[in-house]
Amino acid sequence: MTSIYDIYERKNYRNRIPFSGEVNFEIEVRETKLHVQAESDLTARAKDSVFRYRYQIEEYLRQHPAFRETTSPIQIFAVAPEIVRYTDLASRLTGVAPMSCIGGAIADFVGRDLGSESTNLIVSSGGDTYIRCSFPLEVHLYAEGSPLHDKLAVVLPAFKKPLGISTYVPGRGVHAVVVLSRSACWASAFARDIGDRLLKGDRLGAVLDRAASYTDVGGVVLIAGSTAVFGGDMILRSVDGDSGAGNVRETE
Repeated sequence: MTSIYDIYERKNYRNRIPFSGEVNFEIEVRETKLHVQAESDLTARAKDSVFRYRYQIEEYLRQHPAFRETTSPIQIFAVAPEIVRYTDLASRLTGVAPMSCIGGAIADFVGRDLGSESTNLIVSSGGDTYIRCSFPLEVHLYAEGSPLHDKLAVVLPAFKKPLGISTYVPGRGVHAVVVLSRSACWASAFARDIGDRLLKGDRLGAVLDRAASYTDVGGVVLIAGSTAVFGGDMILRSVDGDSGAGNVRETE
């Protein structure tokens, strides 16, 4: 049986987000590892936040282990803490296992806690990232094993509200599924759903049509080998002008 402390799939990858004038620090609590970019060193506040949410999740899992073991949405109890209820919503919207997007939920909740102390803030939990920034950013996409790894960047304008971006690496020739959404938790759920459907053999067009039907998906990038396909209201550019790295095309 999986240890009670292995509370979610730890993603050992993240997109690179250049962020001028920031302080970088990392928080590691058991399997939770966050990379934070803020306007000042908020290590102590961030660590307290991670401990609090992990405790809430772990206590719920001790009492209701089925939530950890399920591979699809499951009925939760009324006493579930807010972070569990939040994850449950993302699970029900997409049909993925609720534990597969816990990492994104932690990034969102820690980001919310730190927001009062840093106007511009990035909190990354592996491939799941919470972003709140008053100026435009570029997210350099992770796709290790592909010629396009760190060669493509999503250009994000300044947003008044936080947003989330998640990368899922399903394997079998698909090097990255990247999703932009209103939160890291929801982006994680959408990315997992899209990646799993590609692994099951669903047609690319059908998967992209499903993604387009999600009103909370703002953009999708799929990277397989030297080809990238993207859709949504977003700008994708080649990093360092390396236009020969592969083929990039937009879906209709």
